[in-house]
Amino acid sequence: MVQPFNGSAYHVRTSCSVTLVHFTHQSVDCDITAQRGHSGLLTRVEVVVNKVRTVVQNGTIMVENHRVSLPYDHTYQHVFHYGVHTRLRSKVLPLTITWHSTAMGIDALWVQLEGNSISGMKGLCGHLNTPANPPQLISEAVLEDDTCAIEDSREKNNMACGEFMSHAISCLMNRAEAFFHLCQQNAYGWAGSAHITCPFFWDVAQRCGPASNLWDVWRVVTQCPAPDCPGELTYQELGNAFTPTCSNPTSRAGDQDVTSTCVCPQGQRS
Repeated sequence: MVQPFNGSAYHVRTSCSVTLVHFTHQSVDCDITAQRGHSGLLTRVEVVVNKVRTVVQNGTIMVENHRVSLPYDHTYQHVFHYGVHTRLRSKVLPLTITWHSTAMGIDALWVQLEGNSISGMKGLCGHLNTPANPPQLISEAVLEDDTCAIEDSREKNNMACGEFMSHAISCLMNRAEAFFHLCQQNAYGWAGSAHITCPFFWDVAQRCGPASNLWDVWRVVTQCPAPDCPGELTYQELGNAFTPTCSNPTSRAGDQDVTSTCVCPQGQRS
């Protein structure tokens, strides 16, 4: 599922590399591409900003062909853990990229741009100020060759989607039918594959938020497990993106720094 900057979410299924976002801003080029693997998840994401190439693949992060550890601070970018996610923040563009990695690939990725002055954009994420036209975006963004293909988005009745959407309908309201079809398209050919269906359910739950009827029941309804946390840390759907530590016991998150995260057991610090 792709949520463009402007317009409704849509589905695309392809084994080809795709351009997610491409633009030039104040003479700085940005190109973000991704490719889906046999697992159905993204297995390679490439970010090129100001000619500096960052590749996320097989659980590693490479900057200019050198493997880096986190946090990584560079003249042009900062890469760091952000709750259960990883975040890349550009220092030369109003750009932030956040993703969630699993053993099978990247199951969630989103791109944020500050302001609305960026023009001349292309890619699956569309344009900031123009509603998305999915067929056009797909035709322009998919880097098709002889080794890959674009598949039609198909769907069939999926009980997990039906059960989940029955709890999400009060939140999604007039968008519920569209998301029901997206759910079934996403699950097509992957029935019973939690690594495909659970990221979709998580995304919808995040859209609905903690005040919705869906929030407290969606993992029970879908039987989607919470992400694993290291050591004695426990998972929290929304919490401080930067876990307090002994060296920084009073860290506080701003509104923008609340995300799915791992936290210390109550009364303890890592």
